[in-house]
Amino acid sequence: THPTNTPIKLPWNTMKSLLITTLAGDDKGGAVGGWSWRKRVLILTSIVVLLGGATVACLYAFTDILNPYNTLFGTGERVVDTGSRISREPTASGAELGVFAGYGQSNSDCCGSGPNPSSVEHSHKIFNFFTGANTTTFEYKEPMLGAFCHGSCPYLKIGNELIDAGVYDEVVFSTSGMPGAPLSMINGDEPAFPYFSYLVETYKGMLAKYGKVDGILFHQGESDNGKSDAYEALFDSFLQNLANEGIPVGGAGGAKIYVSRTTRCGYLEIDSALSAVQLALADKDGVEEGPNTDTVSIDKRYRYDSCHFTQEGWDEVADLWLEKLT
Repeated sequence: THPTNTPIKLPWNTMKSLLITTLAGDDKGGAVGGWSWRKRVLILTSIVVLLGGATVACLYAFTDILNPYNTLFGTGERVVDTGSRISREPTASGAELGVFAGYGQSNSDCCGSGPNPSSVEHSHKIFNFFTGANTTTFEYKEPMLGAFCHGSCPYLKIGNELIDAGVYDEVVFSTSGMPGAPLSMINGDEPAFPYFSYLVETYKGMLAKYGKVDGILFHQGESDNGKSDAYEALFDSFLQNLANEGIPVGGAGGAKIYVSRTTRCGYLEIDSALSAVQLALADKDGVEEGPNTDTVSIDKRYRYDSCHFTQEGWDEVADLWLEKLT
């Protein structure tokens, strides 16, 4: 016998024997030690419930780490349904209108948490250009048309900062990147990947409609953490592939690319070598220094999964972009 306040510890062999006995009963299929089939079923049910609960808990934790590629990733296809969107063109033009194309991986897309455009003062002056079945401009709504993730994007708050600072009266954004993509997947070297061609189509559409694109806001690098040696060559190939598509970077009338310094995500620490390469890219003609978003804390207040941004995180990111775009 065991005192009521002493835990009973069963060795694994005893537990295994107990399970086998519960499943099999005696050699005649009858009750063992007075155990009826009803009691066996109750014990087995309890085991299944316990194992199931542990499995669900593990899957929940794993899903939280992979978020937004589960809860925010949606169908794994770009957001293209314009049915609930309001088509509207900006009234500003020329220098009063900002036109920017976002490109990169998840933090250039709509993988943030808490979409809430109504909380932004100048949301009615921010627009979403979309290249789809009906290429046009829409009132800004999250997730943006053209995005993969179904959460919030950086552009709403970047636009709000630019308008609030008097840089532009209105701002148009597009998004064309791919969450989780290394530079080799989106630089145009691999025709099998459609992301580069979508950027080209979007950029040309914006250029035709507004007569300019003020810059490509490039935010990519987390998936190249630890691969700094190859990064510059892959980026040079990106520039060449743009030129081959009739979008030369630099020179009179050429495109301008703002390159972010971004290397950290989740368990990945800041890659100082890669960050230095990204900074040095600004020495190239037509390439400008973008924000260093590695400086934004990985605390859950700013990055809900230590990688992707919350609304407070987007505030920090927008402030950083404002410094580079003015």
